Amino acid sequence: MSNRTEELDRLLDNIVNSPNGTEASKTLEEIENNQSYILDIQLKKLLRLHDDSFKNKCVLPANDMLERYTPYLGRAEVLQKEAELVDRDLRIIEMAYQLIKKNRELK
Repeated sequence: MSNRTEELDRLLDNIVNSPNGTEASKTLEEIENNQSYILDIQLKKLLRLHDDSFKNKCVLPANDMLERYTPYLGRAEVLQKEAELVDRDLRIIEMAYQLIKKNRELK
Protein backbone atom coordinates (compact mmCIF):
# COMPACT_ATOMS: atom_id res chain seq x y z
CA MET A 1 0.00 0.00 0.00
CA SER A 2 2.88 2.39 0.55
CA ASN A 3 3.66 2.31 -3.19
CA ARG A 4 0.11 3.38 -3.97
CA THR A 5 0.25 6.09 -1.33
CA GLU A 6 3.55 7.36 -2.68
CA GLU A 7 2.22 7.30 -6.23
CA LEU A 8 -0.95 9.12 -5.20
CA ASP A 9 1.13 11.74 -3.36
CA ARG A 10 3.33 12.17 -6.45
CA LEU A 11 0.32 12.57 -8.76
CA LEU A 12 -1.34 15.05 -6.42
CA ASP A 13 1.90 17.00 -6.17
CA ASN A 14 2.15 17.07 -9.99
CA ILE A 15 -1.40 18.37 -10.28
CA VAL A 16 -1.07 21.01 -7.60
CA ASN A 17 2.38 22.23 -8.64
CA SER A 18 1.82 21.96 -12.38
CA PRO A 19 3.47 24.75 -14.38
CA ASN A 20 0.40 24.78 -16.64
CA GLY A 21 -1.81 26.30 -13.94
CA THR A 22 -4.49 23.67 -13.42
CA GLU A 23 -7.73 24.46 -11.66
CA ALA A 24 -6.44 22.61 -8.59
CA SER A 25 -3.24 24.66 -8.47
CA LYS A 26 -5.21 27.88 -8.97
CA THR A 27 -7.60 26.90 -6.19
CA LEU A 28 -4.73 26.02 -3.87
CA GLU A 29 -3.05 29.36 -4.62
CA GLU A 30 -6.32 31.17 -3.90
CA ILE A 31 -6.68 29.28 -0.61
CA GLU A 32 -3.12 30.18 0.38
CA ASN A 33 -3.73 33.83 -0.51
CA ASN A 34 -6.97 33.83 1.48
CA GLN A 35 -5.23 32.22 4.44
CA SER A 36 -2.48 34.82 4.30
CA TYR A 37 -5.06 37.63 4.13
CA ILE A 38 -7.00 36.17 7.04
CA LEU A 39 -3.91 35.78 9.23
CA ASP A 40 -2.16 39.01 8.29
CA ILE A 41 -5.08 41.42 7.99
CA GLN A 42 -8.39 40.12 9.31
CA LEU A 43 -7.06 38.38 12.43
CA LYS A 44 -5.07 41.46 13.48
CA LYS A 45 -8.13 43.65 12.91
CA LEU A 46 -10.29 41.26 14.91
CA LEU A 47 -7.78 41.27 17.78
CA ARG A 48 -7.73 45.10 17.79
CA LEU A 49 -11.53 45.19 17.84
CA HIS A 50 -11.63 42.66 20.69
CA ASP A 51 -8.98 44.56 22.65
CA ASP A 52 -10.82 47.86 22.18
CA SER A 53 -14.14 46.28 23.15
CA PHE A 54 -12.62 44.63 26.24
CA LYS A 55 -10.96 47.89 27.21
CA ASN A 56 -14.18 49.89 26.80
CA LYS A 57 -16.47 47.36 28.49
CA CYS A 58 -14.22 46.15 31.33
CA VAL A 59 -11.02 48.06 31.94
CA LEU A 60 -12.28 51.64 31.68
CA PRO A 61 -15.36 51.12 33.90
CA ALA A 62 -13.21 49.37 36.52
CA ASN A 63 -10.72 52.25 36.47
CA ASP A 64 -13.57 54.75 36.79
CA MET A 65 -14.94 52.91 39.83
CA LEU A 66 -11.48 52.73 41.37
CA GLU A 67 -10.93 56.46 40.89
CA ARG A 68 -14.42 57.30 42.15
CA TYR A 69 -14.36 55.21 45.32
CA THR A 70 -10.70 55.25 46.36
CA PRO A 71 -11.11 58.50 48.34
CA TYR A 72 -13.87 56.87 50.41
CA LEU A 73 -11.71 53.95 51.51
CA GLY A 74 -9.87 55.99 54.13
CA ARG A 75 -13.11 57.65 55.21
CA ALA A 76 -14.79 54.30 55.77
CA GLU A 77 -12.10 53.25 58.25
CA VAL A 78 -12.36 56.55 60.11
CA LEU A 79 -16.15 56.27 60.12
CA GLN A 80 -15.94 52.75 61.54
CA LYS A 81 -13.67 53.91 64.37
CA GLU A 82 -15.98 56.84 65.16
CA ALA A 83 -18.99 54.51 65.20
CA GLU A 84 -17.20 52.24 67.66
CA LEU A 85 -16.41 55.22 69.91
CA VAL A 86 -20.05 56.39 69.83
CA ASP A 87 -21.20 52.85 70.63
CA ARG A 88 -18.76 52.66 73.57
CA ASP A 89 -19.89 56.08 74.85
CA LEU A 90 -23.56 55.08 74.62
CA ARG A 91 -22.86 51.89 76.64
CA ILE A 92 -21.06 53.93 79.29
CA ILE A 93 -23.97 56.39 79.49
CA GLU A 94 -26.43 53.50 79.67
CA MET A 95 -24.46 51.85 82.51
CA ALA A 96 -24.20 55.17 84.35
CA TYR A 97 -27.95 55.72 83.99
CA GLN A 98 -28.66 52.22 85.34
CA LEU A 99 -26.34 52.84 88.32
CA ILE A 100 -28.02 56.19 89.06
CA LYS A 101 -31.46 54.57 88.82
CA LYS A 102 -30.37 51.72 91.10
CA ASN A 103 -28.93 54.18 93.69
CA ARG A 104 -32.21 56.17 93.72
CA GLU A 105 -34.20 53.01 94.36
CA LEU A 106 -31.98 52.16 97.35
CA LYS A 107 -32.56 55.55 99.01
